[in-house]
Amino acid sequence: MLDRETVRPGGPADGAVGRIRELRAAEGGDLAMMGSPTLVHTLIQEGLVDELQLIVMPVLLGGGKSVFPPDGGKRPMELGSTTTARTGAQVCVFRPAAEG
Repeated sequence: MLDRETVRPGGPADGAVGRIRELRAAEGGDLAMMGSPTLVHTLIQEGLVDELQLIVMPVLLGGGKSVFPPDGGKRPMELGSTTTARTGAQVCVFRPAAEG
């Protein structure tokens, strides 16, 4: 389990990455991350994201936090599925594209 100190904003991301690598190597269920764009940046950069679920809301905002790493690196993804909620929100599931 990840504790609050390991994943708090501004906390030791290296500790979280190491712990997530351990959890991925062990048998068990899925890991999910919600509400921490800073940690998600790091996980994407480290290649630790198997699935990215993006919810696109039918609202325009002038700002916000990005979940995408600031390095601008290309990380090809393929759309696994998409669902439209009654509100008009699009729930899109992306997975890393096969290399080659």
